[in-house]
Amino acid sequence: MYYLQALVILKHLQRPGVVRHMTVPEWLNKKTTTSGYTVVGVKEHKTSAQQVATFALSQEENTWFELYYTCVRPQLKSCIRKRKREDMDETEERFFISSTSGRIYNPSNDLQRLHIKYGIKPWVNSQSSRRAFETATKSLTDIEKSLVADYLTHSTATAEKHYRMKQADNAVRASQLLDFLAGQSSTDPSEGESSRAARSIARGAAQQKAGMTDLQIDFEAAYSRLVEQHPVTLEDEPPDKTLRAEISASFQRKLYERWLKAQMKLRKQHIHSHFGPRLPSEEEVSKWISGRGWRINIPKAAQFIKEWKPPGSVNTAMDAIQIRTLTRTQKWKGLLVTEIEGKGKGVIATRSFLAGEVVCDYHGQVVTASEGHSTHSTVSAEDGVRMFFFENMNGQSMCIDAHSPCCECHPNQQTFGRLINHSRKRCNLRPRAYTRQNGEEKNTIIFLATRDIGVNEELFFYYGEERKSFIGKGLDLHWV
Repeated sequence: MYYLQALVILKHLQRPGVVRHMTVPEWLNKKTTTSGYTVVGVKEHKTSAQQVATFALSQEENTWFELYYTCVRPQLKSCIRKRKREDMDETEERFFISSTSGRIYNPSNDLQRLHIKYGIKPWVNSQSSRRAFETATKSLTDIEKSLVADYLTHSTATAEKHYRMKQADNAVRASQLLDFLAGQSSTDPSEGESSRAARSIARGAAQQKAGMTDLQIDFEAAYSRLVEQHPVTLEDEPPDKTLRAEISASFQRKLYERWLKAQMKLRKQHIHSHFGPRLPSEEEVSKWISGRGWRINIPKAAQFIKEWKPPGSVNTAMDAIQIRTLTRTQKWKGLLVTEIEGKGKGVIATRSFLAGEVVCDYHGQVVTASEGHSTHSTVSAEDGVRMFFFENMNGQSMCIDAHSPCCECHPNQQTFGRLINHSRKRCNLRPRAYTRQNGEEKNTIIFLATRDIGVNEELFFYYGEERKSFIGKGLDLHWV
């Protein structure tokens, strides 16, 4: 997390307030440009009265941020004390969080910790890095200066121009200019001071910027023309050489490679959307890909499995066909019911699970809370009271009745969720309720791994303070 903060502050030259105030909705509302960059806008920061702070992430940087959001952040959030979680306004929930206090209060201190951890000297802060790049931009054209000034969300006095409405392409171009300037830093050991380094950057930029920046901008313009005439889709063949040469003879091969890369990314996302946040087998992926009818630019199943991480947001887990199929068939793999000494039955993992991965569901008959209480009064503790009370997204009090060993829809099958034991200290799963699936109203509870789970590790989840056989006040699980 410290590294991502440093990326925003030192590479993208955003003020610490951007890190401190960036929200989850702002991350989810990010925009992807045709050139493959991801543009994020943050409204609340030091100069919010002037304009929205905007920075453009490369594909690699976007992957790092996505991994933090889907894998690291949920674990940090689970460590925050309950009262602190309740104090956090969900609609303005901060993107960067601390496991102790919830919010990040001083990103500059986190930068200092990062320097200390890796023994980096001298320490670089937001002000010194911004000053160095401000000096370097003196060699740029007025238009380029304005783009960089907008990117840094300067005041009107610094930008020497009134603010213009920010566009994603402008943010990308400004980010590319900063990357170019950073690549021209001095290698002379006598120039150790940041001001001298900045002057060296400016001199190098003055000599080389015209060719490099114009070349990159020309390619981006050519690629934009290509995707306008031949959009990147799941099923289309790549643009032929004639079309590419008509757009740019010098870039035709590079245009072909960029188009293929964009389509490959789209196809991998399509595979992810089918299987959802549960690791499929290589055989399943290979079979599914074969059914697509793709002739070229085909994702490799083995590589897909090797790179696999739980995709997307937990909000969309039930949109995946594979997850809906598993909740219907109850053919969850990687789990085993076994006898646990002193506890009776429990469930262990026979394969590893990654944080954020769907493990199984809590399966049973969905009834109203009042019906659940009536059934509960007739079941003895010796028989095992396995009833999960919760509130769905419509605010209705519901219950999943799993007190019977087998359900009506799977009379000859023992389901896993009802046999997962409860533990506050050892919990490695969290329940998450879904009220709608594929546009239809249906109440389902699935268990997601809160951390990486190893082979032969027992599964636990924490119901809440008023557990007592999963009775009492129902859990409000649509946000958990």
